Amino acid sequence: MSDCLIVGGGIIGMMSARSLALSGAKVTILDQSKCAQESSWAGGGIISPLYPWKYDKLTNELSQASQLVYEQLCVQIFEDTGLDPQYLKSGLLMMDEFDTVEAKSWMQEHQLNYQVHEDGALFEHVAQVRNPRLLKALKADVISKGVTIIEQTKVEQLLVRNDQSLGVKTPYKNYLSDSVVVCSGAWSSQWLELTQEVFPVKGQMIVLKSDPGVVNHIILDQGRYIIPRKDGRILVGSTMQNVGFDRSIDEQTRQSLHEFASKRFSSLAKAEVEHHWSGFRPASKSSKVLLGKHANFDNVYLNTGHFRNGLNMAPESAKRITQLITNEN
Repeated sequence: MSDCLIVGGGIIGMMSARSLALSGAKVTILDQSKCAQESSWAGGGIISPLYPWKYDKLTNELSQASQLVYEQLCVQIFEDTGLDPQYLKSGLLMMDEFDTVEAKSWMQEHQLNYQVHEDGALFEHVAQVRNPRLLKALKADVISKGVTIIEQTKVEQLLVRNDQSLGVKTPYKNYLSDSVVVCSGAWSSQWLELTQEVFPVKGQMIVLKSDPGVVNHIILDQGRYIIPRKDGRILVGSTMQNVGFDRSIDEQTRQSLHEFASKRFSSLAKAEVEHHWSGFRPASKSSKVLLGKHANFDNVYLNTGHFRNGLNMAPESAKRITQLITNEN
């Protein structure tokens, strides 16, 4: 029996497991497939909301607090595992919307400055990680800290007595725990009734084979981005489609993303598309994160609905859910 049972092994689930394990809890993660193979793996790895003034206060609080610790967190995980998350402070060049009334007001209020650039506004503090590598390292890290990971195990429902959860039911067996933490992203409403439904919003992305130095900063324009990796590969994303759990990718989207990058960097027109994929962002009806105690159960906690900001909010989200659980137990 675990102190904490975490349902979902993406960035939010594993970061929560790490935080809880460091607090002394005995933690088990259950994942319906393999850890970190869904939204967390599929995203771009930008450690910032794309247009922060478009988000609510909590999203920005979680993001800003996480930004402050991410570099040292990656250094620590690298030291502990030997796996490099490739944290890189590449800066973000925003080509649109930075000069709107809303954006100017928000930046003034939050004392956020940018460097004037011929193509827009350069936010030099914005960093990125290579999320598949961070997730691989994080998985190794939580295992080394005593977290039990059980994969290919789909949770069907809570086990409930009165207003308490006893654990969860899976097709194979029941898992018991003192508390349950819901970190199952876009699948959260598939097995648990929530006040706000969490549902998938599909995004398609591509990666181009290029050379280091072709793109120096993360580029953001018209809601899409271009992310340069250390080895020269260029990640381009992303689209938004409310189509349920449809994983399909299509040639029209691939071409559209490639053209978006090529119009801003002509040399990318001939770059090979090495990979094209899709992922499911966990959206909520209110567009807000679900972070706190479940309305109907004393020992069920929610850490889900992060939409496209899960990675950049993960450390602080994990910290807050840990504080909530440990303060009540």
